[in-house]
Amino acid sequence: MNQLFLSTIGLGLAYCATPGAVNAEALRRGLARGFWPALLVQVGSLIGDTHWAALALTGTAFLVQNRSIEFVLGIAGACLLLRLAWSALHDAWTGQVPAVGETQSRSAFLTGAFFSLTNPSALAFWLGIGGGVVATATTHARAGAIYLFLAGFVLGALVWCVGSAAAIACGRRFTGSAFCRWVNALSGSVLGYLGVRTLARTLGLLRWGRLLLG
Repeated sequence: MNQLFLSTIGLGLAYCATPGAVNAEALRRGLARGFWPALLVQVGSLIGDTHWAALALTGTAFLVQNRSIEFVLGIAGACLLLRLAWSALHDAWTGQVPAVGETQSRSAFLTGAFFSLTNPSALAFWLGIGGGVVATATTHARAGAIYLFLAGFVLGALVWCVGSAAAIACGRRFTGSAFCRWVNALSGSVLGYLGVRTLARTLGLLRWGRLLLG
């Protein structure tokens, strides 16, 4: 059990450290507004990731395993990514840096949560990784293994969330507006690419569905 707990801490760190939309948006917001916006994007994403992990590990994932729900999630996620890409590229072009406020903080948290909740590939990841790990436990220890898995993952993810947000906030003191504009441009490009890729993949699901139906 201790080995399972330690391995899932590492999994949480590795999963959250993977370059992608969440880290790009956390970097963009953190350089513009500081520690809390960067942290809230990460924590919001963690809420969604934990949701998918719990579904996969408790065996209720079949409730959302169908093409129609995956299609809706994909379209919603693509729209969010493209909207954020436009916002980042607009800020890069104009050099605008929004002020910190309650609305921005709430927006950062909801953005992170929406990122992970509308990611259709997250469920597949957890079905493969989480299900395989828990399957190694005995029947009597399975409930305990699920709790350890979730606790280890959340702990590892929180270490990354706090550490990366602190690093971004510290680095913010040594950056100027020109650097922030370049970060916005890079983040906008990454978010735009991910949005287009997600949209293309989701529309591909619709095409395959039509072929199967006749």
